[in-house]
Amino acid sequence: MPDALKEKALKITEALYRTTDLFSDAEPLKWSLRANALEIMKVAPEDVLRLEKLVNGMLLELELAASGTFISKMNFEVLKKAYAEYSRESATLSDTYKILSDPPIAIAMRQASKPVSDMSLMDRPLTDRREALVLALKQKGPLGVGDLAKMLDAPISEKTVQRELGTLVASGAIKQEGEKRWRRYFI
Repeated sequence: MPDALKEKALKITEALYRTTDLFSDAEPLKWSLRANALEIMKVAPEDVLRLEKLVNGMLLELELAASGTFISKMNFEVLKKAYAEYSRESATLSDTYKILSDPPIAIAMRQASKPVSDMSLMDRPLTDRREALVLALKQKGPLGVGDLAKMLDAPISEKTVQRELGTLVASGAIKQEGEKRWRRYFI
């Protein structure tokens, strides 16, 4: 439990103890309120359902104490407001925990932080564009970037074709010879 939430639970419990000091020791409501306060203090903030149940029980007992002459209306309102606020803050914190520990997000974060060099080019499946490039090279023989760009059905820039060819060369699917503009690709 974060320190601020622990501190808040402790202060509310202290206020409840001061308020219930006025009750007779023979009054069971005094001990029940104190026991509930201690339980609320112990519950983990992630356990929202249990905390909500305990706070609702506490509010009912406080209403019972306020309807009699055990505690003043003002003390009742202060404690009621404090417990409701504590429950709300705990629920917000629990939602934050859920968001941060969401498995798909955690997996995506781990994959995104993986260095690009760790990703094997051989592990990636050939895209339609790469398959078309390999097929064109099989059928026509050695070709340059410009020729391959014109052969593809979709309007794709030569730079994109060059990137795809670089990936295919790096994966070992095709070979290259020549320098820059005169470079030819073949199987």
